[in-house]
Amino acid sequence: MFTIQSFRDGAWPNFRSWVAPDAGTLHGFKSSKQLWMINTKQRGRELELPISPRTPKLVIFDCDGVLVDSEPTFNRVLHEYLLSSGARLSLVECHSLFVGKSRHDVERYVSERGFRLPAKWPQDFYDSVLDALRTEVAPIPGAREAVAMISSAGIPLCVASNGLLAKMHVTLERSGLLPWFEGKMYSAYDVGASKPAPDVFLHAAEMNRAAPEHCVVIEDSASGFEAASNAAMTCFAYDPKTTLEPENLFDARRLTDMADLPKLLGL
Repeated sequence: MFTIQSFRDGAWPNFRSWVAPDAGTLHGFKSSKQLWMINTKQRGRELELPISPRTPKLVIFDCDGVLVDSEPTFNRVLHEYLLSSGARLSLVECHSLFVGKSRHDVERYVSERGFRLPAKWPQDFYDSVLDALRTEVAPIPGAREAVAMISSAGIPLCVASNGLLAKMHVTLERSGLLPWFEGKMYSAYDVGASKPAPDVFLHAAEMNRAAPEHCVVIEDSASGFEAASNAAMTCFAYDPKTTLEPENLFDARRLTDMADLPKLLGL
C-alpha cells in the first residue's frame, strides 16, 4: 500500500508527461564534453586512469518510456475512464490528445464537450493506473541488459522522473529493474519543479556527488531533453521509431536501441 500525496494546486503527481509542479525553463546551457577520469586502487596505491571521454560518472534514466513500457497501459486506462464518463473518442485520439499533457488538459477537454468527470477524479484514475501497472508493465527491450552492463562497470545509476516515487517503485519492481535503482529514485514532484526545469536532474547529480558535466541523461521526451540541456548534461534521446523532429531533441543524440547504450557510453 502506497501513500498518495495530495494534489496540491492542481498538481498531477503521476507520469513523466503528466507533470506535477509548475516548471520554469532555463536557457543557454551547453553540454560539456571532457576527458573523464576514474580512480582505481592497485597494490595499495590510488591511481588516476584515463578512460573514454564518453564514459560518465553518473547515468540518469527517465522512467516511463525509457526503462519501462508503461505508456500503453496508461493511455488505455485513461481512454476507458473517459469513455465511462461520457467521452466519445478512439484510443488513437486519446493518445494523440493527452500524451505529454497535464490533468488540466483532460479537464479542459471534458469541459469543452459538456460532460463531467466523476467526483473522485483524479484519485480513482490514478489508483486504477497503478493497479494495471502492477500486472502489465514490461521493461523496454534491452533496458535490463544495458543497466546490468553499466552497473557491472562500476558506473552509478539512478532514475529521475516527473512521476511519483510510488509509481516508479511499482513499474521498476514489476519489470525486474528495481534492484539496480532501490534508493536511487528521484521525483520532480518532490524537488518542486518538473521537466523541462533541470531541478530533478541537478538533484540526482548532487545526491550522487557527480558534477552535471560528468552526467549522462537517457530520456524520451522533448521536455526531458530540454531539462538535460538546461542542466548542462549530455543526453541520449531514446527514439526507437525515429519519429522525433531534430528541433525537439535539444542537441540530444538519438538512441534507437537501448542495447546500444553501453557502447555509446564507452563500455
